[in-house]
Amino acid sequence: MGIFAAVSAPAFLDSLLFHRVETAARRVKADIDQARGRARLTSTAQSVTFSGSTYTLSGAKSLDNPNNVYSINLQKTPFSLDSAAANFNSAQVLSFDGYGTPSSGGTVVLTAKSHQCTVTVNAVTGATTVTSSHTNGGTAQVTGG
Repeated sequence: MGIFAAVSAPAFLDSLLFHRVETAARRVKADIDQARGRARLTSTAQSVTFSGSTYTLSGAKSLDNPNNVYSINLQKTPFSLDSAAANFNSAQVLSFDGYGTPSSGGTVVLTAKSHQCTVTVNAVTGATTVTSSHTNGGTAQVTGG
């Protein structure tokens, strides 16, 4: 039993790590989609601002404290990522106009050890996709929209 546990523990921990990165990428995708949808719904500009591993949504209130702005730190629990890097035409701000059209396309790259997920925003439509990869090879598209 001990041998089985010693052999399977690294694979299990690697699986948990992958799950954290993928969950963070889906969260970023959902929040970008929310900003785009809110821009269309209210016909007002909305933005997602990235600063290191933290991002905020303009006009959205925190779920924990309605007096604060909606903000997510991807280095804290439950995600605990090593890094997050946003690039939207050399900027860290993604804006949507009142029609939901993005200011530019770009990516958010999320990393935890050997796992990486990339959230890509289409420059024309604003549609988001999530691509997952592992440094040992292999790439798979996780979600689209």
